[in-house]
Amino acid sequence: MSFFVFGSLNIDKVYKLRHLPEKGETVTCSDYRVNVGGKGLNQAIALHRAGADVKIAGCVGKDGEMLTDYLESSGVDASPVKVADCHSGHCVIEVDENGQNQMILFPGANRKIDVAYCDAFASQLHEGDIVLMQYETSCVEYLAGICHDKGVKVAFNPSPFVPELLSFPYHYIDCLILNDYEAQMITGEKDAEKASGKLLEKMAGGRVVITLGGDGAVYGDSSGYFTVPAVKVDAVDTTGAGDTFTGYFLYVLSKSNDPALAMKTAAKAAAIAVTKVGAAETIPEMKDVESYAI
Repeated sequence: MSFFVFGSLNIDKVYKLRHLPEKGETVTCSDYRVNVGGKGLNQAIALHRAGADVKIAGCVGKDGEMLTDYLESSGVDASPVKVADCHSGHCVIEVDENGQNQMILFPGANRKIDVAYCDAFASQLHEGDIVLMQYETSCVEYLAGICHDKGVKVAFNPSPFVPELLSFPYHYIDCLILNDYEAQMITGEKDAEKASGKLLEKMAGGRVVITLGGDGAVYGDSSGYFTVPAVKVDAVDTTGAGDTFTGYFLYVLSKSNDPALAMKTAAKAAAIAVTKVGAAETIPEMKDVESYAI
């Protein structure tokens, strides 16, 4: 079994503000940073720091060398990433004094992935491998179908939410990991357990995890549901917390087949990540998660 990420690689432009702006309001920025990011990159780093050997597929522009260099120097195999003649994806991230954020995403090269690229990438996959996807790239449905037909396990983080996700072929998905907003938008249910039930019906089985921010996360499968509380910390920046949770959950689950252990470990890893400023660079190593005192 091998781990693969098929996902986005973005240049994050992060602005620190006293508070997030209201409509029509101009807020002066107190700090500005340029970081590596994208849900695909962040989740690949999280999987690797949890303990997995990871290969990532995706697309960057000619300005994206900083993204592939960071992945390779961090231990993630970025050799499948192609370079397109356009700008890399980037994300404008506004972070307030309480660590809460809002984002504007420009897809850029992430939307330049085509069917031929997916076919070439899929040729590397074997039955029992795990591919983690998000919805920041093109051709997600197509690749999910190929993986399903080959017996490759598909984990899907349907983010960001767009109306197309209402008709997504969820029967291709083995593990669905999403936040409460995304779950509500897809199912129409505010209650996380009810939303989990509807998602499991769409998937025809499998596993669902719905993250609830400070209220923890809900896990569901054919045997029932349970909730794991969030680890209480003083959050500085919540950017990348969900990606940290996703990577740690999948790796620990793959090794232990113990959903409760995977959920608790992922919650602890995400809590550590939000105590620092940034995204990929704040994702902890497994040794730090295991030694972290709650």
